[in-house]
Amino acid sequence: MKLEREFFYDEVRDGFYIPGIIKRLWGAELTILSEVDQICKKHDISYYIAGGALIGAVRDGQFIPWDDDIDIMMFRRDFEVFTKVVQDELPEELSFLSLSIKEDFYSFFSTVWKGELGGREKILKKYSEYPYPVTVDIIILDELSGNQKLEEDRRQRLEALLSLLIAMNQGEESQRFQLALKRATAEFRFSFSKTLPLKDQLYKKMNEIFQEENGKGGEEISCIPWHVFQEEYRLPKDAFSKTKYISLCNIQFPAPEGYNAVLRAEYGDYHRKVKAGGAHNYPYFKKYEKELNDKAKMKWKKEYSFSEEDLRRPQIQNFRDLAMLTVEAFYSAQKEFMDAIENREFPRCLSKLATMQEEAITFGNAIEQKKGEGTKSVSVIEEYCEALFELYQTISEQGKTGDFSKGSALLVKSLKKERENILTCLENLQAAVQKDFKKQVVFLPHSAKHFASLRPLVDALLEEEEIECKIIPIPYYDKCGDGRLKEIHYEGEDFPKGYEIVDYNCYDFSVELPDCIVINSPYDDFNPVWTVDPNFYSSELKKYTNKLVYIPWFVTDEINPKDEEDGKAFTNMEYYVTVPGLFHSDLTIVQSEGMKKAYLAKIKEFAGKDISKKMEKKISGAGSCLLGDKEGQGIKEVVKEFKNFL
Repeated sequence: MKLEREFFYDEVRDGFYIPGIIKRLWGAELTILSEVDQICKKHDISYYIAGGALIGAVRDGQFIPWDDDIDIMMFRRDFEVFTKVVQDELPEELSFLSLSIKEDFYSFFSTVWKGELGGREKILKKYSEYPYPVTVDIIILDELSGNQKLEEDRRQRLEALLSLLIAMNQGEESQRFQLALKRATAEFRFSFSKTLPLKDQLYKKMNEIFQEENGKGGEEISCIPWHVFQEEYRLPKDAFSKTKYISLCNIQFPAPEGYNAVLRAEYGDYHRKVKAGGAHNYPYFKKYEKELNDKAKMKWKKEYSFSEEDLRRPQIQNFRDLAMLTVEAFYSAQKEFMDAIENREFPRCLSKLATMQEEAITFGNAIEQKKGEGTKSVSVIEEYCEALFELYQTISEQGKTGDFSKGSALLVKSLKKERENILTCLENLQAAVQKDFKKQVVFLPHSAKHFASLRPLVDALLEEEEIECKIIPIPYYDKCGDGRLKEIHYEGEDFPKGYEIVDYNCYDFSVELPDCIVINSPYDDFNPVWTVDPNFYSSELKKYTNKLVYIPWFVTDEINPKDEEDGKAFTNMEYYVTVPGLFHSDLTIVQSEGMKKAYLAKIKEFAGKDISKKMEKKISGAGSCLLGDKEGQGIKEVVKEFKNFL
């Protein structure tokens, strides 16, 4: 069994964000299922994929996005054969757990599982680099009687035993337990040995009751433990008369040929996509995270810990900023010069003009060093220097008479034209500097596919004369289950034609200090499946710009943190909200005002109310380029928000 590497990356499907670690879980489950499949084929044992896995295979050929397990179904007769052979056939890293072979395994569902936490390198690789325990559960199908009275009697007996089992949690001396025991023994004539564990006896007795109607010709089957609580859960036996192979993640697995009747009996309209169920224990591996980290001393799963330092940033001055400040300084020097003229301080004027010319020459040399020869800015600086020199000459000639005071009024009047000429030069210089040194916006997508979330914004900015866009695809790495880096990938050649692509090796952030950097990968080192080159972590990038912007590469369905149906979606927000890039960025543009509220709710849960309040100013719900021309939260709104920020 081989899954392509792209299978394991985070994605959004049916409006639901699927983190890469869930993909690895799916991969591990498929590996176990493939082992089960081989055993069943070898021993001619029938089984069928079930539940969410069957729905996903039928609907899309994939897992349901919000599902995190695989179940299979077996008739009791096939399960008994499977039980006899499975332990000898499974690879050493897998175990088979079942009440039928282990009396203290207190579950009516058998399971094949990889119990290893962390894991050896070879095992991790085999199981999709998934470091947690993982299972495939087996649902056992027993026959139902066509006699309603018999089924009602079976249900009552099972309910009595379940009540006794639940009452055991309060202690065998409790009143509830004694009443449950009295009912079970008096009303249903159950007897229990005092020398054997009562819990073992209860499970064994219920397991016997499940099988009572097998072989008696019933036309319906069920998983009896479910049927006790959900009487309508009954499946037509003839739907399983033939087997049909269907694809799940491009792997063929058996399903009942009448899967439509099976799924309709269990789910009704199973084509309707429903996310209901809430978070509850989703994803189930959460219960193992602390144990894994304690065992491996944080080697396996890195968890981002927020620090208020992440909200602080150094102030950066790039060449453009310094150039504009220099022009402003020239205006200030010009004002000082004008004051000296008006005050008839001609020696001071000469000194000021000399200084102004020296500063202009230094500025021109810096521009040539940065941009090379032939820029408009340098040409205007030369004109400015000539105007300064002419003015210097005019004032110097007056000084040769030996007395500046004589005719000073006439001199001031005669300098009006030269002064206006200098001001014109400064205005031209300001315009030339703005043109030669445009605001530089650097886009750092890692994936050609994810460039779609930025492309309309890039297109809009390319039309702006005062903005220079640089598209710099950055490399990314796959990661092993224990955090080690694997293959490196670079997709620069795969980006759409017509865009000038800059080689990331040829761009020096410490020299360029761009006005704005835009990222759509906020994870730094905290995505367990892949990471960008560490030089492009948000924690590094904010050292080189005053404006770091995060624009998510995806859109999801709207998420209401208070809605039970959105429970799993809200849980998964931790994989793209409580990550460094969001906190390091000076602006994050999300798909809507509603999603902004969801982001802030997740941040509040993660870092507290005060931090959520601070982040409120750094998150915009303007929209997403992926929403196209959608009124109110599409491309126009994103472009407008970005330009206002820039």
